[in-house]
Amino acid sequence: LVTKVSSTVHLVDGSPRRNILMDAAMTELAPETYYKSGGEKHYVTVSSSRRMVRFVVLDVELCNNNNDPSSSSTSENHQLYTGPDSGVSKFALADVEVARESDLGNNDETFSCVTHLGNLLQVGDVVLGYDLVNSVLSGASDWDMENSFQSSYELPDIILVKKVKGNSGDEVNNDDEKGQEEEESDGKKKKKSKRKMRRKKREDKKARELEEAAARMGFLEDFNNDGVEGEHNFENELANDPELQAELTAAERELAAVAEEEKIEAKVKDAGADADEEQELLEEASNNTEE
Repeated sequence: LVTKVSSTVHLVDGSPRRNILMDAAMTELAPETYYKSGGEKHYVTVSSSRRMVRFVVLDVELCNNNNDPSSSSTSENHQLYTGPDSGVSKFALADVEVARESDLGNNDETFSCVTHLGNLLQVGDVVLGYDLVNSVLSGASDWDMENSFQSSYELPDIILVKKVKGNSGDEVNNDDEKGQEEEESDGKKKKKSKRKMRRKKREDKKARELEEAAARMGFLEDFNNDGVEGEHNFENELANDPELQAELTAAERELAAVAEEEKIEAKVKDAGADADEEQELLEEASNNTEE
């Protein structure tokens, strides 16, 4: 299994023997060795991370290897690796019993394997791995799987690769993180609402100041007095004053005549008429206006 790619490729045995040291299950591939051996033609990728399946850990027991300090603890006082300062190695060999997450509640099929994730797993964790029992490989990959191992090697049913974060003990931390995120989002909403309230207060204050200024200058009184009542008074005055009616009618006629002349001039320009035709059209317009 490829665990890290940097200046060299870091590899770990995906199905190690339980009686070896953890260091013996790990190796590095230098660029010179990679390219001298033929590169991708020699180091073939059999399966990618997209083919991994979710398994639930049912039991974990560290391999009893007295020569490996990382596996000296028992399952009862098993200390998990939580970081460089945790005091234990990241990888340790362990016998693990798992079941497919999709099989829980449907059947009792379980699998046992030796994995390098001993210091990372505990009962109830979810771990990703390759299901070699049900996986269907391409023709070339299947040939590589059958011809790349010694005859005495037995291919395991499953190969565990990595722990899924956010399980068992990590759930508490995730809940705390979610709570912090919710508190931060609530704080942002409160800040936004406070900004809106301050902006609205400023707008209301500005509107009140403008209204007070208009009242001091007398604009509001003129507006109130000259509103609906002013229109009603004008209609009454127009009905009782014949001379005002005549003046208003004459003004309306003049405005209509001007509008008609503008229309005629526009038609003449569009049609390209000569001077005589233009004069006839203007006289006709004036007659229509008088009528």
